[in-house]
Amino acid sequence: MGLVVPFVVAGLILRDWRALGWESDGSWWGVGLLAVTAFIVFLHSQALLIVTVNKGWLVQIPPLPLIAMLYAASMTLIFGGPRLLRKAWFPVLLMGAVIPVPQTFSTLVDLPLQHASATVARAFAHALGQPLTQDKLRLMFTPDFGMFIAPGCNGIRGAVTLGLSAVIVGYMYRFRWFVYVPVIAGAVLLGYLFNFLRLCLLVVYYKIALPYPWLQERATGGDYIIGGVLFLAAMFIFFAVANRLRQDPNDVRPEPDPEAPPAVVAAKPIYWRSAAVLALAVVFAIDTVHTYREFQRQVALQPKLVAFPQQIGSFTLERTWTETLIGGTIVYAWGDYVAPVDGKPGSGAHISFGISPLLGLHDTTTCHMVRGESPDWVGQLDSATPGSQVSLAASLFNDGREQTLEAATVCEDGACRQYSESTQHVTVVFNRPRRNSPLLAATERPVPVLLKAQLADTAVPPAEAAARLSVDMQRFLSGVNLPDRTQPYGVQ
Repeated sequence: MGLVVPFVVAGLILRDWRALGWESDGSWWGVGLLAVTAFIVFLHSQALLIVTVNKGWLVQIPPLPLIAMLYAASMTLIFGGPRLLRKAWFPVLLMGAVIPVPQTFSTLVDLPLQHASATVARAFAHALGQPLTQDKLRLMFTPDFGMFIAPGCNGIRGAVTLGLSAVIVGYMYRFRWFVYVPVIAGAVLLGYLFNFLRLCLLVVYYKIALPYPWLQERATGGDYIIGGVLFLAAMFIFFAVANRLRQDPNDVRPEPDPEAPPAVVAAKPIYWRSAAVLALAVVFAIDTVHTYREFQRQVALQPKLVAFPQQIGSFTLERTWTETLIGGTIVYAWGDYVAPVDGKPGSGAHISFGISPLLGLHDTTTCHMVRGESPDWVGQLDSATPGSQVSLAASLFNDGREQTLEAATVCEDGACRQYSESTQHVTVVFNRPRRNSPLLAATERPVPVLLKAQLADTAVPPAEAAARLSVDMQRFLSGVNLPDRTQPYGVQ
């Protein structure tokens, strides 16, 4: 849905601009706002600044929806002027919906709805007399034929689509607030309701397909057809209700009085402002193209991996592996090290040591939280290593089978630093801007390092588990010179 929002916003702004007679009373303040916003985005791409609240809500600084709104406001101000900006306040704010569902919503609502959807589908299957396996999220009609109720099956896509449609339609139809709010809430609930209906019809499809292998092989297509038809039906119902409400004068606000035309003044030519916008676009486009080409060059060269040492302090290398993308690009090279037991090599503490030969910036907490996995503990790990002091941003995760402490840092210019400041409820993770771009030239690029340590006992309190695993990590770090180990990957 986020991909559609900019086009909808542009259409709504043009609609308001046409209502003003396409008057061009642009302001240079818009160019200044655009330049500041572009520079903030540039710094955002070159540095890391993340705030987590109560270990369950994550926001990047600056928030991306705010950046999108600033871009829309600046362009509106540049070409249309203050009058257009006042009139187009709704589409400018709507630009914040480029990320329509915050991560917090996904954590608190998305995953519980997955289980609710599975419960509805399972109950309907039982009502039809169909025996199923015991797995609550997996509905197996036979040992080889069934469906898994994944998070994407919970109806959030349809609900978000209908909800955003209701927001836009309610604005265009000029609904009063006591109609506007129920229309939006009803649209969201309608999306979830029809998703539950989709799951029930899919259960019917699976039951019908049991004796027919041909239908079993096309169950995915059947799901798409059922979902598509039901979504169109939901949209039809929504617009039918909205049009019915629109016909009642008590439900809509009256049209505003025509605005008085502005005082006749010399038209402000937009050529210089357009040239300024183009110049800003060229400057930052050059940097973006350079960064992209540099990354493609590094991918094409596929940097030669430096062998992990057999011994790091008292830890012995047990195995190595690589983590790659579909195209074979190496994201992380890993070495698994094991500590001795009673002075002899054995099955002591395990430390997974990962170096990324291509990535520029990486924060493990962000990667987990955008997947809906909240850390049980966050903090900073400082350790003395041969030749330098290193700082790592650490976080602890519990998946029900084991607790994992992950510590990330970025090495550049002979130092490894990724700072975090934690209070009881707020954690800030940051590092300084990297300098591998024409605007911030450098001879080295940042190299991410990631360490992992596991604890099999999931009942240990998070703070105690983090403390125990931190001791193992610091013992490992005391024997490795991170700047030296990452230096071969940091050369431009």
